[in-house]
Amino acid sequence: MQRIILDVDSAGDDILAVLFAAAHPDLRLEGVTTTTGAAGPIKQVTDVVLNTLSLAGKDDVPVHAGAWRPIVGNSKQDMLAPVHFEKRLTARFGERLKAFNPPAPEPKRKATPGHAVDFIIDTVRSAPGEITLITTGPTTNAALAFLQEPKLPSLLKNMLVLGGNFSTPGNMTPLSEYNIWADPEAARIVLNAEVDKILVPLDVCEDNRVADSMLTRDDLADMEAAAADSTNPVVEMISEVFPIYIDIWREFFGLVGFPMDDVITVALAVDPGLVEASAPLFADVVLERGVARGQVVAYRGHQILPGGGPKTTCIATGLDGRRFLDMFKTTMARYGRPAA
Repeated sequence: MQRIILDVDSAGDDILAVLFAAAHPDLRLEGVTTTTGAAGPIKQVTDVVLNTLSLAGKDDVPVHAGAWRPIVGNSKQDMLAPVHFEKRLTARFGERLKAFNPPAPEPKRKATPGHAVDFIIDTVRSAPGEITLITTGPTTNAALAFLQEPKLPSLLKNMLVLGGNFSTPGNMTPLSEYNIWADPEAARIVLNAEVDKILVPLDVCEDNRVADSMLTRDDLADMEAAAADSTNPVVEMISEVFPIYIDIWREFFGLVGFPMDDVITVALAVDPGLVEASAPLFADVVLERGVARGQVVAYRGHQILPGGGPKTTCIATGLDGRRFLDMFKTTMARYGRPAA
């Protein structure tokens, strides 16, 4: 049983990641922590998690609100880019966009008292060497926890971090991926930390070369068929909400389906063999303003100028997409209940 803390920003695939983490029999979800990111302000992010766990029948899982802004951040105009992006999508998809990141209804329970950073520190301290910290949004909470408790990296079992891009173009600039770009200062702290980690970049999630890991309408039909003889509220929600996500990533981004970056990252806590990965290396982050801000730089090969740091990051370079997608579908089927 792998004990995990899941740190999210509640974008579309974060919802699926929470559902996966809450249902997989080999995972023990100690709690979910939230940070401002792609889905909007911290209340929206936190309410989405609370509603998702209620749907999953997991209202006993603690949910702690965390960082409401990045450590430093980018310009206000740039930080609002995802909002303007949604306006572009509205012009293109119209009424179909209503299911895409809608305002979360008021949840039936409130977030657990206490800040996410304190929850991370206290949970890891109480179980040294047992907790895997998984970040699927900006790494602000993890970085603040490391700054507040410098011993924390040595107390973690390991980390799984979604972010970065190497061979695949970035989605914020050609050189940078959103999670790292949104808080590069935090990402540098995390990647420089002395804790073993797997970094999951866009290369193994959002590239048509890994198409068999993406959610398609055929996959939705398969899940619906598997749930035909039962009541499965989770599959019903996915079938209702996620067609627009599939359409956006197919029609706007040119991918064959909806990439499930966040779920892939969580699945590595169950089976790290799902990915091929580099040997442990030092990875750093560009902080300077401009097109390279948020770029992850992997120290490979031999360089004349000195530099580098702890070799604690394994970068995922390949993915067994079919095995991953089968694992996802099987886990969602666990939410089925016998039909009345």
